[in-house]
Amino acid sequence: MSIMKLKRGNPYSKSVLITDSSGNALDLTGRTIFCSVKKLRDNTDDDSLALITKEVTEHTNPTEGQSVISFLATDTDINPGIYKCDIKVYGEGLNTNCDKFYIEIERTVTERTE
Repeated sequence: MSIMKLKRGNPYSKSVLITDSSGNALDLTGRTIFCSVKKLRDNTDDDSLALITKEVTEHTNPTEGQSVISFLATDTDINPGIYKCDIKVYGEGLNTNCDKFYIEIERTVTERTE
């Protein structure tokens, strides 16, 4: 499983390619991508305890399965550590989860504001 590293308190955007079980690009037209970031020990089936939730309805190239998930600086301003994450694709008769992955929030070297 992959680990995406983000600096605490910094914005971040990640291009994603959504594919079907055969590895072919999934058409995202009319579909929504949900991304949830949770603590490793959070075993709830819903997002009620998620630290970050994102919803993407506009995709960079929907027919080719390409989209971008963007995190604001306020999203990543959480305690440094490793968190679990997954992406769900919903709409147009589809309701499926992609493989989970991990996000590591790294402490920045400098947290100076002035």
